[in-house]
Amino acid sequence: MVGTNGRSVKDYGLDTCVGIKIYENPNVGDLLSCRINFENSTIHLCSQTVIEANRLGYDINAVSKQISESTGAKVIIGKVTFSMVQDAEYLETKCPTLHRGDSSILAYVRATGITLITCDRGLAEAAVISGTKVVNPDLLPCNDISKNVKSKYAGIVRKAIVKPIVVKQKAKSLLLKPGKKIIWRSFV
Repeated sequence: MVGTNGRSVKDYGLDTCVGIKIYENPNVGDLLSCRINFENSTIHLCSQTVIEANRLGYDINAVSKQISESTGAKVIIGKVTFSMVQDAEYLETKCPTLHRGDSSILAYVRATGITLITCDRGLAEAAVISGTKVVNPDLLPCNDISKNVKSKYAGIVRKAIVKPIVVKQKAKSLLLKPGKKIIWRSFV
């Protein structure tokens, strides 16, 4: 689907843990927005996510408002249907890392054809097994950037490591050899 400005429109479904992280720390939403283009996108919170957030004491209206403000995307709440519940039960039998609540979220994401965003490695693994697109914010490309930074400064680090060895060698050459004395008046 293409938006009015010619850019593609992408929809995402959030796992409960990601939604709560964005609510508690809006910078998480800003970080996701830097890595994922949420422009003209819709973020889905399924009814299972709403149930889990409410059970943990969060107001889903406040959570969805914060997600929208942090990412700039429209947030909607979708219903997990009976056929999705059946698919969730099937997914639980095929994916050993999947449990009841997460299976409903995954079934919703599969049925709507959207991309799942989750930090739950078990749910992410189940999404991959089921052929669903998934993004794990913990594994976004910023990890590759940090690897490049390390290698960029590797030469400096190597030089810093070599210097102490040279200093130790110079210090060894200044040590007294057997049979030599220190003449203290030379220091006065």
